Amino acid sequence: MVTAAVLRRRLVLVAVCLASACTLAGPREEEFVRLNLGIVTGVTSVEVACGSGWVAAKGDVCATVTLDTGAQLQFVEVGYKSFGSAPSRVRLAGAGGRSPLVVSCESQSGVAGLDRSGLFGHHFTPALEAVPEAVRRSREVIEELEFWPQCPQFWEVAGSQGGTYRYCAHATGGTVEPPPRPCP
Repeated sequence: MVTAAVLRRRLVLVAVCLASACTLAGPREEEFVRLNLGIVTGVTSVEVACGSGWVAAKGDVCATVTLDTGAQLQFVEVGYKSFGSAPSRVRLAGAGGRSPLVVSCESQSGVAGLDRSGLFGHHFTPALEAVPEAVRRSREVIEELEFWPQCPQFWEVAGSQGGTYRYCAHATGGTVEPPPRPCP
């Protein structure tokens, strides 16, 4: 009886320690993102969200960047891997009042991968390497999303792994009818 109580107390202590370690990683990563995007020329404000607890420890931080022109860019999956010497992950969730919609046979996503390895990275020359570069080249990013057809109209593209994707953009916050899935 005593052994079970001691074991239970130790398990609770381990669970509390693990939970606190996970929640500490999120605020540090959020602050890192806020500071690194705040120093980009032309940025007036950076709002960081989505980063709480375990989710943020995995790098799922969202950032809304407001530029001195009044334009806004929304990024998801921002984190430590979006900066540094070998950055990746430029995942755009909105730009200039428009939001992307990408539909494959398996899923539907409101995020466009604009980095070198992302599905739409080939649209940029030179390729986007990091989120700060996407902010610096915000005019190109906004024009890219404005060029996409208005949902439910769409364009198709073949992914590097062979899948077919249909994509379009819609007004941020509006109701949207997605294109049909490109399944055979």
